[in-house]
Amino acid sequence: ETVEVINPDDPHEKFNRSVYGFNKGLDTYVSSPLVTVYQFILPDFVSSTVANFFTNLKEPRTVINDALQGKGTPVGDDFERFVINTLLGLGGLIDVASYAEIEYHEEDFSQTLAVWGVPRGEYLVIPALGPSSYRGIPWKIVDAASSPVSYLIWPIQVLDLLNARSNADQALTFIDEAAVDPYLFMRASYLQWRDYRITEGANAENAILLPELDESFDEEELDLLEEDLEIEL
Repeated sequence: ETVEVINPDDPHEKFNRSVYGFNKGLDTYVSSPLVTVYQFILPDFVSSTVANFFTNLKEPRTVINDALQGKGTPVGDDFERFVINTLLGLGGLIDVASYAEIEYHEEDFSQTLAVWGVPRGEYLVIPALGPSSYRGIPWKIVDAASSPVSYLIWPIQVLDLLNARSNADQALTFIDEAAVDPYLFMRASYLQWRDYRITEGANAENAILLPELDESFDEEELDLLEEDLEIEL
């Protein structure tokens, strides 16, 4: 007789695994081929300017969440970044603000809710959108509503999705090849990353241990994963 162990963070694991499998199939047969074409057509320097453009467009969302969290200095920094990159960086194609050493922040409504005391809730995998939580559902809705990208014509929105998926390509490939159980690795990575973002690293010493990896992968590849994982999640 076996006893099923239920993870308190993920009581819906059976359902979540099914959705994870659906999302994986969608990525394999739709997103990944489109991204391959995208990467083939655009040289690296062009894809970098595309990434800069969409990062700049999402700065107003960060400014709003900075203000809602009562972060005075970041509000000024992020507003300044947006103005400088928009006016001097050709609409955000060039990240002039980084050359001026103006610090980049990234804030979202889930972080705002956490600051307000709203609990994270249970882990969820949302069809087509990926890992989330109960608190993450209003996050995705409010941030989509507050992002200028949502109000642009659909080809630009598709370009934004391709850019985001392209940036995550290395991390996703690593997880699929290195993790013994990619679902568990993704769940632990997501929960750890969100906690780090919300506490701004204050709880790093209490980090969740990531599930087992294939022993054939070395520390250098793990470092690459750490750099890319935030982009995907």
